[in-house]
Amino acid sequence: MYYANFLLTLITCTMLTPVRPLKENTTWVVQSSSSISINGRTNISRFSCGVPQYTEPDTIKFLNEGCRGKTSGIPLCGILKINIADFDCRNRMMTGEFKKTLQYQKYPHLKIIFLNLEKMPDFGTKPEFLKGQVIIELAGVSKQLEIDYTAAKENDQSVTLTGMRQISFSDFNLDPPTKMGGLVRVNEIIDVQFLLCLRKLE
Repeated sequence: MYYANFLLTLITCTMLTPVRPLKENTTWVVQSSSSISINGRTNISRFSCGVPQYTEPDTIKFLNEGCRGKTSGIPLCGILKINIADFDCRNRMMTGEFKKTLQYQKYPHLKIIFLNLEKMPDFGTKPEFLKGQVIIELAGVSKQLEIDYTAAKENDQSVTLTGMRQISFSDFNLDPPTKMGGLVRVNEIIDVQFLLCLRKLE
């Protein structure tokens, strides 16, 4: 669903046996079951535009000192590259206006670049709250953003890492999409949610 706040949600399903704090470099493969959605509201109703599967062969690395630039906390290396042409808003007109607004023919990808976490999650049975930094690249504009995460252990083989952040179309020099000659207008603030399922490389 598309809410009044921009919600960036990262859920990471990591193959660890047993789950315990990481103390050395690890690499995780992004699985095809990962997904992303951009949710919002018009002056009439809510809508959701999403990509149900993530098809890029990407990885995310923890505790890797070769990550982009110098960063505090726990370094992360990883980029999600989402094809904007794959977004579906379940409404042909809205899908077309959404892709046009994001200038997908000129800038075909939405990129999320992971930079760090403030600390390594314990991945215990109780939720743990922490922050991290990412860079979002959209329509030729890059923004570094702080993300609020919640980490928790799901079972002996998986964990979750849920993050959120508010942004707006104007952050990326974009005007919210409209349809029906401007009678339907999308709100300035949007929510992005993405689910990552990762398999640890041994």
